[in-house]
Amino acid sequence: MKIQLSIKTNFGQYDGEILEVDQEKYEKIKEASTGFFLTGFEMNLEDGSFVVIPPEIVRKSILLINKL
Repeated sequence: MKIQLSIKTNFGQYDGEILEVDQEKYEKIKEASTGFFLTGFEMNLEDGSFVVIPPEIVRKSILLINKL
C-alpha cells in the first residue's frame, strides 16, 4: 500500500514523500506516531525538501497518515 504522512501546523501543512509499505510496516508507523508530539519532528517532503519542526510547534500540530 502507499501512504503519505502529513503534518498540519499553525504555519501550514507539510506533506511527506509517498511511501510504499506493507501492512506490518504501516502498523509500526502508526504505533510510533502516537507519541510524535513529545519531540521535534522531521521528514522528507513530497517535493524532495526536508523539514524539521521544533517540539513547541509539534505539540500544537496534527499528524495524518494518509492511505493513497
